Amino acid sequence: MTSDIPKEKTIGYIVHEVARAFRRRFEDEARAHGLTLPQWRALVVIDQEAAITQVALAGCIDTDPMTISGILDRLEKRGLIERYPHPTDSRAKLSRLTPEGADLVLAARDLGRQLYTRSIAGVEDSQIELIFSGLSQIRDNLNNLDQAAASAKEDV
Repeated sequence: MTSDIPKEKTIGYIVHEVARAFRRRFEDEARAHGLTLPQWRALVVIDQEAAITQVALAGCIDTDPMTISGILDRLEKRGLIERYPHPTDSRAKLSRLTPEGADLVLAARDLGRQLYTRSIAGVEDSQIELIFSGLSQIRDNLNNLDQAAASAKEDV
């Protein structure tokens, strides 16, 4: 059974280790640009999502609205984003990149591609497809467990 398998041989362990290594490399790159990883991630999401609110942005990068407010304050002070009022919700603010912020996002994408290319060196295309397919199925299975649990609560 799975209890006989050393943790180093489980999918969860290796996925965690790979994610941690990616995160560490991105943190190093972000630091080289004077950013934290959450700031880096916020810039990328702001670039992808036109007119995103702070609450929605917090959800996208898995943080709380108060933390995102501080992140956005620092990005705005550096001239990487602009915040402006939501046109229909006076309580909400929206964010957009400045030209300097857009340049930094382009650099981030290039660094991400380079990291990805280096990380898959020596891995065959067929192996990459199997890894992607298998991990996608595991993700879907786990998401279905969440949906099943939510349905069970509704039935009670």
